[in-house]
Amino acid sequence: MLDCAIVCGYPANDDGTISYILQSRIDKAVELYKQQGVGYIIVSGGAVYNQYCEAEVMKEYAVKRGVPKEKIIVENQAQSTYHNMMYADELMKQYHLKTCYVITNSWHVIKAKYYAKKFHLNFQMVACSKPQHMSYFKVICLHIYMPLQMLKMRLKGYK
Repeated sequence: MLDCAIVCGYPANDDGTISYILQSRIDKAVELYKQQGVGYIIVSGGAVYNQYCEAEVMKEYAVKRGVPKEKIIVENQAQSTYHNMMYADELMKQYHLKTCYVITNSWHVIKAKYYAKKFHLNFQMVACSKPQHMSYFKVICLHIYMPLQMLKMRLKGYK
């Protein structure tokens, strides 16, 4: 059993409801909490693409799925995957948590893993299930896009 699960953010829908990608990520965290005894769930993400804070939307959804509010740590500043890991690292230190799962979608694992290593987290990656309404073709395209996007950003000087 690991101490916590970090859930990478993704935008909520424009009406504030949970998007299917965000739902797939938090569903995996709830599953790990209930089946693996994860101590805390760190939900990470600010209001990046609309007025709704990703972390708050995830918290509300997790509570409705049976996770006690006191077991959810809200990180609402992150604007990117880099920030997800940076702020989660700070919260883990604050709460004396040593080990974590990092939860995201399969196409996003490469990026989340890169930043989890950068912040020296003691982690295990967990890819959540494919979002129900997403085609396999789109997932394949995202698996191609993500490493190319990371390379592009590295060539521009981003670490």
